Amino acid sequence: MIGIIGAIDHELNFFFQHMIIAKTEIIADKTFYVGKINNHNVVIVKSGIGKVNAAITATILIQCYKVRLIINTGVAGGLSPIEIGEIVIAEGISYFDVSLTEIDDVPYGQMGQDPLIIKPDSRYLQKAKVVFDRLGYKYSVGNLVSGDKFVTKIRDIQKISKHVKNILGVEMEGMAIGITAFKFDVPFLSIRGISDIIDTLDQPKKYRDVVKDVALKTSEFVVSFLEVVDE
Repeated sequence: MIGIIGAIDHELNFFFQHMIIAKTEIIADKTFYVGKINNHNVVIVKSGIGKVNAAITATILIQCYKVRLIINTGVAGGLSPIEIGEIVIAEGISYFDVSLTEIDDVPYGQMGQDPLIIKPDSRYLQKAKVVFDRLGYKYSVGNLVSGDKFVTKIRDIQKISKHVKNILGVEMEGMAIGITAFKFDVPFLSIRGISDIIDTLDQPKKYRDVVKDVALKTSEFVVSFLEVVDE
């Protein structure tokens, strides 16, 4: 069983158009859709926005559905020179809004003894690159950072940028999903389409204008990716 998590409806609607749903279950306030996409067993769920919702959702997927892979799909804000519509494969994810530096000898962004950067599964990362090349999508591989804020100013990620290099995107769920998967020893992959560019004119408006299309493109990739998961 493969678990697919998105935070908002736009990030998941495409999957439901291609899914044969066998059953739905509500756990906590999350609805889990269990079924098949092109003969692949999947469970799809909208986590809701933010790190707490994401961690709860990932934990349920692992504990109740015994998923062997978690795919986090959706949109993210990008850092120039990356462009709207480009897709990012995360090679690492960190927090941008965590600081224990006043009380602990850890770098900004690290939560206690947890890793500063969580790495997605390298095997699936390579498979994702193969699919992107096959589809001809424009994509980049780099780091994402997560926090409970829709970021519109570069200054909000300046502190984490001192410790995590090659940050391509900023979002609100990936690190929570990644750290949960890490603690349960379950592989995960994070795929994010760039819906807006941080610190640009009319950034929130541009997000609203394109989020549906960018989420669709990202979801289309994930469906194609399912075909090579077991190769």
